[in-house]
Amino acid sequence: MEILKKYYALYPTRGLKCDGCNLGEDYYSDGYRCFRSGLFFHRECANSSLEICNLYHPQHSLEIKVCAKNSILHGECKLCRTNLPKMYYYCSKCDFAIDLICVKKVVKIEIEDSKVHEHQLSLVPEMVSFTCHLCQVCDDRFPFVCNLCDLSFHQDCAESISEINYPCHPQHPLKRFTIVPRHTGGKCCLCGNKFHNVCYHCSICNFTVDVNCVKDPPPFSILHPKAHEHPVILMPQRSFVCNACGMEDDPNPYVCPQCNFMIHRNCVDKPRIIKINHHDHRIYYSHYLDTDDWKCGVCQKELKWTCGAYSCPKCHDFAVHLRCATKFGIWDGIELEGVSETDIELKSYESIKEGLIRHSSHQSHVLKLKEELDADNEGIVCEACVYPVFCGPFYSCTECDNFVLHEKCAYLPKQKIDSFYKMEITLFPCNKTETILGLCEVCQYFFQGFRYAAKDDTTLDVRCGSISEPFVHESHPHHPLYIDFTGNKTCKACGDEATFILSCHECGYFLDITCPFLPNKVKHKYDKNHFLFLCYGRNPSGLYWCEICEEELNPEKWFYICDECCITFHIKCTLGDLICLKQIVDAEPIRLEVIRNIHMTRLVCAVCHSRCHFPYLLKCSSPLGVDTLCSLQCFRQKYFHKMTPLYELSVEEE
Repeated sequence: MEILKKYYALYPTRGLKCDGCNLGEDYYSDGYRCFRSGLFFHRECANSSLEICNLYHPQHSLEIKVCAKNSILHGECKLCRTNLPKMYYYCSKCDFAIDLICVKKVVKIEIEDSKVHEHQLSLVPEMVSFTCHLCQVCDDRFPFVCNLCDLSFHQDCAESISEINYPCHPQHPLKRFTIVPRHTGGKCCLCGNKFHNVCYHCSICNFTVDVNCVKDPPPFSILHPKAHEHPVILMPQRSFVCNACGMEDDPNPYVCPQCNFMIHRNCVDKPRIIKINHHDHRIYYSHYLDTDDWKCGVCQKELKWTCGAYSCPKCHDFAVHLRCATKFGIWDGIELEGVSETDIELKSYESIKEGLIRHSSHQSHVLKLKEELDADNEGIVCEACVYPVFCGPFYSCTECDNFVLHEKCAYLPKQKIDSFYKMEITLFPCNKTETILGLCEVCQYFFQGFRYAAKDDTTLDVRCGSISEPFVHESHPHHPLYIDFTGNKTCKACGDEATFILSCHECGYFLDITCPFLPNKVKHKYDKNHFLFLCYGRNPSGLYWCEICEEELNPEKWFYICDECCITFHIKCTLGDLICLKQIVDAEPIRLEVIRNIHMTRLVCAVCHSRCHFPYLLKCSSPLGVDTLCSLQCFRQKYFHKMTPLYELSVEEE
């Protein structure tokens, strides 16, 4: 796993499609995801040996090779001929590569009981050109040869027999074909894969299977009481509508003749009770729904009430297709049948009376709800999110002058299940005795203030930790948004690419994790008499300019605007990227201090050498002197390698 960490920033989670082996299980498996690239690696793949010996390449040992996300791979596995994934084993001396799946295959050295040749056949563990004596197909790798007769064979050809009785086609025997019959369509009737050399065919029924399905046939009969009360029997090559999911894309049903019941193999062992991110409650599988015009709660397409689906017993108008409910990114892969339903969300405050609460982070005093900001309170920040409090509603301590919480931050749950890693997380207030920078596992922003933390020390800031699905944002009021793990997308708000995004499955509307929490109303020194309001983009009708940096502004992206003065501002120019920091941070040998940019003359950044126009600056004191930095980007560039101790965040249990 250490070699993976050189290229990817990994956190433990669960996923489906592995970028290390290019395989995806039917259900989620444990592994690691890179928060920058979005790539996922099975735990087994991530912990692969650094060096191995393999019988397909006995000349030299093979070393694990890991490729960066943006690297373009042109090679292929020398055994299975598929494109190489991000991890594979490689011999640099021979330019020999083999993927993680083929490395695990059992290598047969000799075939003693071949049905196609009377002598023993031996593997040639080299890339050599040969023509198979049975199928006459030319190939260039790993033949089995007879040293007495100077004949070569593919392994599949050498192990094949001329005729078989196949359990999935009991009515007629299947004959071996080395040339694929033209009327078969060139694909296996069961798995749909293309034939390579040998196949088995019934000319009476036009039924053809490949060697892999012959070696590992699907079960002819299945008894699964959750799917159906009677045994179901495989009847290949039948067009049908699956009674479990309502789809008709696989022509190989399992059938109960006495009930006229047909089901896909993959639908037989469906989970009965699950929780999906598109609904607040558990949903239960039903073999049919009440008579009505149903729409799927995920894809919004028609849902046949005569077929099986998931429905919510608490919300009688909510149902979901079986495949939509169990899709990657919708379901976390956990079967909840037999698991008691408990709501772990705990309040972080106690209501005393209307407008007064006692918060767990400030138990000694009472907090009072205010709607307007006093004139002398300019520059105060929320203790939880550390965003400036520009306007109400917010809670303020009745005795302390400097303890303030946004109303939304005050109502954050004390405990919940986070939406990214599906872990139980707990809300912790900022520690007044220590001034430590936090690094959020999701958005990768430094922060101070409250944090959500799991038992394994996975840390999220309050913005990422508070996200729940479905997520509703007023920039896209027609449809809810959901966390999308499928890879980088372009944010509609800022135009940047992001790994973790909130997406609308119907419109293709994407927001990164940070943009939905931008304040809707702010104050700025360039327009002291009015509020600036967040604008969610406009159709371009002329040029727009930022009042702060005096550069052009893209009106299709989000920006701040003063409607009375008709002036516009870039979001970053208005807020900067130090908005999540507020305190002095002492960490030898560097001392950091966030200061307001209220100087008569703009200071020059020590890294980018530009005049700082953001509202906050970072003053960095070290034995080498004092530097003024305009952004976290400049701070990372100069000090990141020196600041490692600051990011080793520890959370003490209360």
